[in-house]
Amino acid sequence: MTGPNQAQLDYWNGRAGEKWAALQRRLDRMLSKATTTLQAKAGDLTDQRVLDVGCGTGETCTLWLQAGAHVTGVDLSAPMLAVAADRTGGRATLIQADASTWTGDAPFDLVVSRLGVMFFADPDEAFANLTRNLRPGGRLLFVCWRAFDDNPWVHIPFDAVRDLAPAATPPVPHAPGPFGLADEVRLAGILARAGFVDVTIEALDFPVCLADVGGAVEAAGLVTQIGPSGGALADATPEVRTTATERLTRTTLGPYERDGVVALEGALWLVQAVRPA
Repeated sequence: MTGPNQAQLDYWNGRAGEKWAALQRRLDRMLSKATTTLQAKAGDLTDQRVLDVGCGTGETCTLWLQAGAHVTGVDLSAPMLAVAADRTGGRATLIQADASTWTGDAPFDLVVSRLGVMFFADPDEAFANLTRNLRPGGRLLFVCWRAFDDNPWVHIPFDAVRDLAPAATPPVPHAPGPFGLADEVRLAGILARAGFVDVTIEALDFPVCLADVGGAVEAAGLVTQIGPSGGALADATPEVRTTATERLTRTTLGPYERDGVVALEGALWLVQAVRPA
């Protein structure tokens, strides 16, 4: 499989995809507020056809199945889809594909995504393709991260270890990646050009739980593996990783620990739109 998102395909089928597959339960807990918000906004899905874009390890697919939907999950990552297959037990159609170009055999009632739509090399074409996958009157529903600086759960750990990885830089605005759709005005323009109407983009603030047991030690272990701080340390020596972990545990994340729980603020956009009937 090749295409416009080849860099993301390579990334999510390498170390990143394997890491997210291994950490899936911790990451699901970390994102639980985003998940329950999507679930509430999705509403009654009985007998509806749902396309889950960037379905990852399949937690959201299981929720749509429980709501009575016929679920198709699309993701670039084979390691993550393997976990999703175990979780859904054959009840969902899971496809390794690029959602920016993939088209289903029949239109969907709902296209939904939990943090899976920010990685497109050409977001205009990708969202136009998502429009084509919806029936007239069908809905688009997703969450995506707001700006890097608006998300203390990523910028605080990154700032703490940045001097240990001098080549590391903050995410580039508008580039494919977690913060690729952070600009509200740009995002609204992408959706309008894709043909969506009744667009709403709402701020969703919530505590990102980096550890629900184990306190700062567990939280430091997580942020040295994921997000910009994990990326900065990906190729670090064992000595540098040890220094980073100790610093994060004692100085950076320790003050946020409460009874073994560590949570920092996160900032998302909750986006809803409709394909015109």
